[in-house]
Amino acid sequence: MADILVLDWMEEFESLTESEIHTYSSEQEHNHEVMVALYDILTEPYRYKGQNLVDGICQQLLDFYRSGEEQLKKFTLQYIPTLVFLHLTEKTYTSVQTLLVSLYNLEVIDSKGQPRTLSFRVPSIAQSSIYHDSNNLEPAFIAENSLRRWEECNSKLVSWGPLPQVECLNAQNRQRVITALVFLYNQQLASVITQGIEHTCRGISRLVSQGFSSNDSARSSINSDCSYSQGIAPRIPVSSPLLLELLHIVYHGAEKGVSGAIQALHDITQRAKYEAFADVLLSANAIKNLIQRSSSVSVTPRPSHSHSISKSMITNASFRTKKLPDDIPIQDEHQTEAPLDSITEEQEEADKSKPRGSVSALKHLPKLPGLGKKHKAKNPQSGDQVEMQNAGGESAAESPSTDFNHAVHVSAV
Repeated sequence: MADILVLDWMEEFESLTESEIHTYSSEQEHNHEVMVALYDILTEPYRYKGQNLVDGICQQLLDFYRSGEEQLKKFTLQYIPTLVFLHLTEKTYTSVQTLLVSLYNLEVIDSKGQPRTLSFRVPSIAQSSIYHDSNNLEPAFIAENSLRRWEECNSKLVSWGPLPQVECLNAQNRQRVITALVFLYNQQLASVITQGIEHTCRGISRLVSQGFSSNDSARSSINSDCSYSQGIAPRIPVSSPLLLELLHIVYHGAEKGVSGAIQALHDITQRAKYEAFADVLLSANAIKNLIQRSSSVSVTPRPSHSHSISKSMITNASFRTKKLPDDIPIQDEHQTEAPLDSITEEQEEADKSKPRGSVSALKHLPKLPGLGKKHKAKNPQSGDQVEMQNAGGESAAESPSTDFNHAVHVSAV
């Protein structure tokens, strides 16, 4: 059905005269049925008549742009992202490459054939952006004097261009050319229909996710480099400026509640993490935080396994130190009441100097009757009294073992 509509649309334009082109251009602004049919064909050309139909569409879009009618020019520019995605995925369509090169060369020069330069000024902090909300600023901060000071600081103009013309698209200039084309598309973004933005957001998701494994959620994005042999399409290189331009489309679609805009934002964020694009991550997170404060937009994307990090992948964080058990077990305070005595070298030397068996011999001596009380004996030599205790394991006070045996013998007699 879409191909039939497009064929009739192409035949109608070929039969027009020069006086009828202006009326025809005003009608195309509201011809949404043909617009959606063109999006369907350019997104999936293999479902239709293929090469011939795409060649005819590209030829008529170029004629629209060269006609001089502003409405026909905008009609052509709204298909730039779709044509870019088709060129990056299928480079066999030479007519698409020719159309993109022609649009680029006509846009980078002015009406006099000189290099074109666009100048604009960054708005002051008093106007809201994706990074801040001006309503949260203090009243004294946005006073008239403060605003005048900020306006004077932001008087420097930011320019885009001049850009050189190209003869064809190659690996050296492809990213620069398609980034400039998407930038020109963003200038006309407000006039693009909602269905067109929805097709563009879906194309962005396919662009940044192609080449990453989607079958196994546990497969790492790093390991997916070796998955080309399993039938996965090759990864499409993207640059940081290109992703920043695509974020403009995603943010505009999210504000309008377009289906697929939040998922495209999620996919761009994941690709920026993989490529380590700090500026893209900054803008993407700012847009995500701004949308989260909007009650009309749902920020829950569908589960995406495009390039998830595997939990089993070995990294530096995988090597964690394990505490070994202590050599000496720690004593519980409730198990022992008295603290453990420390062992010193002097005590070890004193234990070695004592004769072996002296203590053990005293422990095995038989208990003699009458020794339960203390006895006093006179030393036959000095006449001093020696105080003794029970011999059942106690030693004499301040007396060696030989004197103790002599005192026991005297008491028994």
